[in-house]
Amino acid sequence: MASVAEFQTRFPEFSTVADSRIQLFLDDAALNMADPVKWLDWYDTAHSYYAAHLLVVADNTEGGDAGAIAPVKHQEVDDVVIKSAIGELSPTADDLYSTSYGKRYVSYRRKCMPLILGV
Repeated sequence: MASVAEFQTRFPEFSTVADSRIQLFLDDAALNMADPVKWLDWYDTAHSYYAAHLLVVADNTEGGDAGAIAPVKHQEVDDVVIKSAIGELSPTADDLYSTSYGKRYVSYRRKCMPLILGV
């Protein structure tokens, strides 16, 4: 599992985030990532990207955006119609593909566990 210092070295854009907040999301990511052995040599890297994804999603939710962080293709105000530019994806995939960090995490997951269906 990556440490806070390693995380901030990989992602200097999070250098102003409190260490305790980063550690919280590192712990959350570790809980959601199965056996480290399955991740081969990419566990620490994938773990960091997943924690960064969770941190960005939480920051956006804290800012009042409780929806998915996905590119919008079409949006209307009356009768609220919002179409995602991503296409038809499962909610899990939509969530992970909503940030560049989540996309990178998925790429490592596919390398290590190619038999996982969906993402």
